[in-house]
Amino acid sequence: MMLLNKQQYPWKGIDKMEQLLNYINNVDMGDLAVKLALSFLVLIAAYFLISLSKKILDRAIGYGDKESSLINPQLMQIICTTLKAVVFYGGFFIALLVILEIFEVSIFKSEDLKGFGFQLIRVIAIFIGARLVIQFQRSFTTHWISKSQEDSDKAFSPRMKTLGSLVNSILTYGIFFIAGLMVLETFNINTTAILASVGVLGLAVGFGAQNLVKDVISGFFIIFEDQFRVGEFVEAGGATGVVEEIGLRTTKIKRWTGHLEIIPNGSIARIVNYSRSNMLAVCVVGIAYEMDIDKAQEVLRSISEKAYQEIEAIVEVPVVQGVVELADSSVNIRVIARTIPGEQWATERALLGRFKKGLDEAGIEIPYPRRVIYQREEK
Repeated sequence: MMLLNKQQYPWKGIDKMEQLLNYINNVDMGDLAVKLALSFLVLIAAYFLISLSKKILDRAIGYGDKESSLINPQLMQIICTTLKAVVFYGGFFIALLVILEIFEVSIFKSEDLKGFGFQLIRVIAIFIGARLVIQFQRSFTTHWISKSQEDSDKAFSPRMKTLGSLVNSILTYGIFFIAGLMVLETFNINTTAILASVGVLGLAVGFGAQNLVKDVISGFFIIFEDQFRVGEFVEAGGATGVVEEIGLRTTKIKRWTGHLEIIPNGSIARIVNYSRSNMLAVCVVGIAYEMDIDKAQEVLRSISEKAYQEIEAIVEVPVVQGVVELADSSVNIRVIARTIPGEQWATERALLGRFKKGLDEAGIEIPYPRRVIYQREEK
């Protein structure tokens, strides 16, 4: 076998390189083949045991889904998913240690604990821990989203998924950032300067993009607090119309005329939502002073009862409240009807048309503005 010359490697003071060169120069091909075969068997055994453990955990999840189980099925699934990740990474890590022992490479010697072996173990442990935390966090977020979807309507599901993806991304990057700092600390790298630089950079970005940060934070709370949803009729940021899209930075509202307004979320200080509860259709009908008020109210009641049976948007029988104003040329009577959200204006138009026809048929006059003029004659 070709001998390797130590002088080919310029690193100085590295005993590990010398040990590696001596091992390669003195290696026995037969012994190497046996060790490779044993390592292959170890990997196969690890793969078999990991697969068996995953099947057992899947069985446990299926058992937890039964109605007779005393454990919450969602919680059982989260625990089993986390355990599967532990088994996967832990199994292959143990197999790696066994393979190293087969090749007579020990990283647990007392003289090496302060060297590269101990640092490598810490890096692997940090990586495995970060992956486990991320896996548990994502499982918990999925469980939270599913519970929120059960307690809300289908229109809220896409927004909850968007919010869940945002939370997963933020927490994942945060966990990896913390893990990276721990790895740097493992190699005795001072992370204080890095944290200070990141803080100064974040402060500079925050001052330079105040409006953008404000828009993003406002958009997050609009989605998180469910202030309004896509398809609802709202008044926000000086615009009134149907919500077309909600983003982290902007909200798109389409007016009834077709104009699409794009509003930065940071400028939305006041929101009026017309689509969360039943609304009132308010109709004010004026009759002449000479007409019978009681008869007019009775006509309006009969028309309202018939409209309740024919107009699906009306959820309750309209109420004739009575006279609300003695105007210059008319006596104004108010009628209110409770409707489903967003249909109050259409209901007002439909009721006013019915009231006009009914009052005409009953001979009750809806007057025009009148003015009485007295002419004075002087002798």
